[in-house]
Amino acid sequence: MECTAILDSTILRQEIQASHARSKEYGVSRTTRKNQVKLTPLELSQRQAQNKIFLEAVIAQLSELFDLLSPDDFMVAVVDGEGYILHMFGSDNIKAKFAERNCAPGYRWTERDVGTTAISLCLERRIAVQLNDKDHYCQRAHGFTSSAAPVFGHAGNLQGILVVSGNSQLVHPHTLCMISSAARSVERQLRILRRNSELAMHIGLLDAVLESTTSGLMVIDSQGVIWRVNRKGGQILKKTDLAGQEVSVLQGLDLDIEDIRANPNAWVNRECTLKNGRQNIHILFSAQPVLAGDQSMLGVVLEFEPIDSVRKLANNIAGTKAFFTFESMIGSSESFRRAQEMAKRAAHSDSTVLLRGETGTGKELFAQAIHNASRRRSAPFVPINCGAIPGELLESELFGYVDGAFTGAQKGGRPGKFELAHRGTILLDEIGDMPHDMQVKLLRVLQTGEVYRIGARKPTLVDTRIIACTHVDLGKAVAAGRFREDLYYRLNVLPIVIPALRERGRDDILALTEFFLSRNRVTPPQLTVGAVKALENHPWPGNVRELENTIQRALHLCEENEIDAACLGVPETAAAASSSTPRGTLEEIERLAIEQTLEDTKGNMAETAKTLGISRATLYRKVKRYSLETG
Repeated sequence: MECTAILDSTILRQEIQASHARSKEYGVSRTTRKNQVKLTPLELSQRQAQNKIFLEAVIAQLSELFDLLSPDDFMVAVVDGEGYILHMFGSDNIKAKFAERNCAPGYRWTERDVGTTAISLCLERRIAVQLNDKDHYCQRAHGFTSSAAPVFGHAGNLQGILVVSGNSQLVHPHTLCMISSAARSVERQLRILRRNSELAMHIGLLDAVLESTTSGLMVIDSQGVIWRVNRKGGQILKKTDLAGQEVSVLQGLDLDIEDIRANPNAWVNRECTLKNGRQNIHILFSAQPVLAGDQSMLGVVLEFEPIDSVRKLANNIAGTKAFFTFESMIGSSESFRRAQEMAKRAAHSDSTVLLRGETGTGKELFAQAIHNASRRRSAPFVPINCGAIPGELLESELFGYVDGAFTGAQKGGRPGKFELAHRGTILLDEIGDMPHDMQVKLLRVLQTGEVYRIGARKPTLVDTRIIACTHVDLGKAVAAGRFREDLYYRLNVLPIVIPALRERGRDDILALTEFFLSRNRVTPPQLTVGAVKALENHPWPGNVRELENTIQRALHLCEENEIDAACLGVPETAAAASSSTPRGTLEEIERLAIEQTLEDTKGNMAETAKTLGISRATLYRKVKRYSLETG
């Protein structure tokens, strides 16, 4: 049995003498016991509760020790770090004998209370001591032997004291050795209890973290056995009894634990489809190794999400949410209201919509309003400009690709716009400029509701509402052989023509102008008569977008409270024209406006596009179409 070294007799004698001197200085009486601090029954109960773990550890250790002692000859007491007796072992007779000397639960045994005793000296000096007979300061303790040992807790704090006491004739150095060994055993037990408590706290914290995360989490050991699946993971996989099963039970999740350790970067953001009976569960997952301190493999942690949730998040981050509604629209002209009414009817259907109108008329605004008024309003709205993306890239943008489909393909593959728009709406802008080979593939999607990723062997079902936009007369494009007739009829289910701004009339132009002015200034400037006439007379080839850009520029150029015709910067030929409808065909008017703006900007294509309110790609296309000189 382990034993703490006993103090040399000379040193012990010095400690006892020093304690006697302190006791005398404190005014402790040798013959009478006065003013000894004692707890009330309630206070004792509270202090015992505060030291519950300490008491439980002591009782577990001393029960065995006490069997080695005679309960009629020895008393064992448990004292807390402030000197209060919390508990006593012994027969009723010996407990009563010690109680006569105030050695009972609730009494405090410090040098100020009782002078020199094994308890008070151990408490004062934090050393194991054995006192006998007249070593004690008070006469009431003469005739007794006492052995006390300190018990230290976390960070070296004095947790309490263990003391054994009996008749002085029974004194033996082994008694001190025995109580010291018991104290060390209690300390070990307290460390175990503390570590278990910390471990339980950490496990509880880990459990709370696992359950609070919004992703599915699965922990797999090095043998491929599932150790834990959090609640969210069970909901995603639609299984709650996976713990203890091999991970291979999840059909479609092909994990290579050795490869995960060797190539962790290759197991980030992978897609797979799990089989759950007849149901397919499409997830995006990342698998990472869990290593011990010696770098041995403990297992794998798998984080996963339903692919629909990932796509919805990606759409929100990418800003593809539809913001405009029918209430956002400004205009009261008859032609504009007819287009609105048609769009509102289209919102109640899942049929394909074809929005026709010149550049800048607000085709995407109509598409967003239709989406937001439909049953798909809470799902993604995904726009793609078919005319702005090179033909060789358009297929991967629309339909996506699988892992390894081509050189430079993203690891794990990537979904296309149709998959991202699943259960929502896809806007195919400038569809009249779509390459002929892509028209064939788009037609197949419209017919079957399936998309093939580049390199995929199996199709993916998509539930996506299609809205197509174009400034091109698709009927003429079909006649010219530039657009497939069968695709045209598939798209032209619900055709809506959005009128050009010049066709909407004076009231709509001024209403939009007032809106753009008030949106940018708390107190918008006033329009002069000349400015109003300029706005009315301009043909607006760039339509609403051109008007918005014109107002933005005027706000920077005008005086603080007034906008005149010069600030608008519209071509002079248009500003000086009569307010009657411009003469010539639409193409002639458009050609004239582009030609005049190019002349005003000295051939600067970026400035011309900005003035007209159209994209540079559209401007280049129109310049080529009309064979215009750019300077």
